[in-house]
Amino acid sequence: MINIKSWYNPIEKVYFCDQLKYRMKINPNILVVILFFLTFLVHFSLWKFVFHLDEIIIIKFYLFLSVMFMMMITLVILINRVAPQFLGLSVIGLILLKFGLMYLIRKKLNFEVIPGYKFHFIMPYFVLTALLTYYAIKLINHDKKQ
Repeated sequence: MINIKSWYNPIEKVYFCDQLKYRMKINPNILVVILFFLTFLVHFSLWKFVFHLDEIIIIKFYLFLSVMFMMMITLVILINRVAPQFLGLSVIGLILLKFGLMYLIRKKLNFEVIPGYKFHFIMPYFVLTALLTYYAIKLINHDKKQ
């Protein structure tokens, strides 16, 4: 344990440790954004360098995913402010809405012509659904602590 002022005062040690613990926690907002961009970078690298496919389709797809993901996060925040007791149920509804929108965009982008299109369609869906669920769980747990 490192103390800056004095090493013999236990109150200062506890306070310093609490500050250090607080600083080491990562904000769920930042974590979700970082994981979203990591998902995009990994998928784009596979798309471009392993499968050698056209990058325009994947950029359009992730542009749609970005807009939809931010819309879902915004709706989760709004639902948490208005009716926090229904947040879990509304997340299930948002996931169902997201599935319908993903199915429509898959038809629009003609994913069927891409080899292994199920991999490119299902994996981002599950990763972003997991991120949305993680964010909702953090909001629910934060409300329970208060």
